[in-house]
Amino acid sequence: MKKLIFILAAGFALLFQGCQDFLEQSPSDALPTTEAITSVTDLGYAVNGVYTGMIDFDLGLGDNTEPYSYYGGDFIAYADLKGGDLDFTASNNQISPMARFEHGAESDFAEHFWQIPYTLIGRINDILSIVDDLNVESGEEDAYNDLKGQLFALRALMHFDVARLFAKLPANADLNAVNSGIPIANEKYPVDYEPTRATLQQTYTFIKDDLSTALGLLSRDENLGKINYWATKGLLARVHLYLEENNDALSAAQDVISNSPYSLYTIDNYLKVWGVEGASESMFEILTTPGHSSQRNSIGYYTHSSGYGECAFSDQGYELLTENANDIRSQLIEWEDDEPEKEGYYTQKYPGRDGNLFLNNPIVIRLSEVYLIAAEAKLKGGTASGASEAQWYINEIRKNRITGYSDVSAVTLDDILTERRKELVAEGHRCWDAWRNGKSVYSPSLNRDIEADFNRAILPIPKRETDISSALEQNPGY
Repeated sequence: MKKLIFILAAGFALLFQGCQDFLEQSPSDALPTTEAITSVTDLGYAVNGVYTGMIDFDLGLGDNTEPYSYYGGDFIAYADLKGGDLDFTASNNQISPMARFEHGAESDFAEHFWQIPYTLIGRINDILSIVDDLNVESGEEDAYNDLKGQLFALRALMHFDVARLFAKLPANADLNAVNSGIPIANEKYPVDYEPTRATLQQTYTFIKDDLSTALGLLSRDENLGKINYWATKGLLARVHLYLEENNDALSAAQDVISNSPYSLYTIDNYLKVWGVEGASESMFEILTTPGHSSQRNSIGYYTHSSGYGECAFSDQGYELLTENANDIRSQLIEWEDDEPEKEGYYTQKYPGRDGNLFLNNPIVIRLSEVYLIAAEAKLKGGTASGASEAQWYINEIRKNRITGYSDVSAVTLDDILTERRKELVAEGHRCWDAWRNGKSVYSPSLNRDIEADFNRAILPIPKRETDISSALEQNPGY
């Protein structure tokens, strides 16, 4: 772990890469070269650098290497490939090992899924260590608080992501078991610091605390490319749902639905919103630009036969999405055969901008998911002021997706999970939605059902880290 901590410490220097002119074109770009963060303007540049690292992460391996991908591609593809609704074609071998559950303690996947979030968390902690000493001019207080809130929200999101990748889901584990969670990184650490794994309870308490802190600081205004109050509230609802804290999940989701400025996609515009920046449901998306993307590790390159073609629909995914011809979502699938070995049915959620498959802004959370969170939390007994019955939230989504739809009077958990599969396919949810609800997923690659207790349902702690820090306990089966 000492090597990782060195990377975290070095991460601060990476905050100051980039070009001032390009920053003026994109609020999620890299940083100008400066000596220190001494003003709110500098703080804004530093926060931009964190967003850039989420979709364009150069591990310093040379100019000819691809940037490794976090939200730009790999993390989004992970849950759908493991969940079986997407599958790989016989073309390449970039992300498809995830579909085959091929990831050992020395694999690149284990290292990069660990290293990138923790390095970005290190950047955040570097910034937070000096943020209270900044010179805040009169009139800058709101901007300062908003930027500080973004840091807390992003740190929480990254811990949540690492927990889903490297630890059991709360519904499938003893929350208070020793080493059941992940290392919590909430401050700057010395190079020789050797962290240990927290419990899952401590991990998720930290995540919720950071999100709650962020909510007290963030702006409620829409802010393209940045996380705001409403996106953070939606993420908090998601975390509560994972913890089966259904009252809190429903309350947070209902607040977003009732009071946020976002609106559901409609049948008329559904096919037009993909690839468009700032669509009506997009609560938090990370901006990609010609200068900053995950390139061939981008989600658009994975989900088209003219790219790697490693995220086509499996038979089960295709059949589910096309079972109702009146459902507009069935039209967001196309047969592609740019290269014979990559032919298949592909989602059109990532068409690219200006003909460039690298340019798809990954949407971290959108309004439809919040409706689905509310439906599930309500069905599971959640109560909250102003909340509707579970079927109301499902009916609202379906009437905006299915021509001639008639409201249903009741829904089951399976109905809601099926709706999540249809609505959120290729957006990074499938396997976790199933496993946290005690359901298996069928893996086309392994030709078997995969339960949550399958040891490869979670990733191994990278061997490099466990070799350096003997106190960092490895996951079972690795």
